[in-house]
Amino acid sequence: MVNERELLLDAEKSLTSLTRRIDIIIKPSGNRRYDTEINIGEVKLIGEVKSYVNNANFNQILIRLQEISQISKLPVLLIVGDISPQNLMKFVDEGFNVLDSAGNCYINIPPLYIFITGQKRTKPKETMKKVFNDSALKLIFYFLLDKSNIGKPYRKIVEETGFSIGTVKNVIEEMTLQHHIIKTSKGRVLMDWRKLLDDWQVAYNQTLKPKLFLKKMTLANPERIKNWKSTRLPENACWGGESGANLTDGYLNPEILTIYTDGDSNEIIRTSRIFPSSEGEILVYKKFWFDHDENHIAPKILIYADLMGTANSRCLEAAKRILDNEK
Repeated sequence: MVNERELLLDAEKSLTSLTRRIDIIIKPSGNRRYDTEINIGEVKLIGEVKSYVNNANFNQILIRLQEISQISKLPVLLIVGDISPQNLMKFVDEGFNVLDSAGNCYINIPPLYIFITGQKRTKPKETMKKVFNDSALKLIFYFLLDKSNIGKPYRKIVEETGFSIGTVKNVIEEMTLQHHIIKTSKGRVLMDWRKLLDDWQVAYNQTLKPKLFLKKMTLANPERIKNWKSTRLPENACWGGESGANLTDGYLNPEILTIYTDGDSNEIIRTSRIFPSSEGEILVYKKFWFDHDENHIAPKILIYADLMGTANSRCLEAAKRILDNEK
């Protein structure tokens, strides 16, 4: 986990050195609703501390910053160990100030304006929790799909997932150690389904999903992109991401289409008149779960994870709708 105090000290030291100001104070917050309090001269800010930002956790952090902005009239600053210039400016576009541990920043609180770029980022990234390896991510997805699954006997879980009893036992024990599972008189239950989902989707987007990627593809006729919903998928394939969100509630007009399949790309080509293209608008991934949907739509929590992993605020709004309707 990130050492917040160390990160705050690094950020304060870097910003003080680069601006040559002696009136910068960055300290842990005494308020549980946000991580840090910042003074730059007479300007006061509150903020959130993260060890890194990437596409996998961008939207989750954006939600957190939006929540902080609702509890105070003070401007909000994200302090982060490692963030790309592109993602830094995405937060700026959303109305937030950002500072990394090397001193790269965009702080705009008139009359104060500080913009620093080009400083080398050396802060190591936060390591993922042990519970989130590839096998665990697939098994946790099964638990998230139906809260009652966590309470089933090991052998029933093995039967329904195909994992070995050793894997099931190890994952459940590790989840218990990480406080995702508690044992009650009625058996095992998930401690906090929403927190587990949010932890899972970050790890899924960062570690498992890239390994599931098969190839980019495109519709044979560019005109068919406008009518992509009429595309016939193979029986073992389904729509995820922006396309799955559109089919779920019609809110999001997809720019990128996502297909999950437990077959191969040749079957999609034969069935759907979709062809490989390095510039294609269709992303094809290997399906990793067993449930079958006759409407060819991925589970809602997977669509939510796909949207949350885009680092796109447009998809964030759709993700919120998907989850609200799932509750």
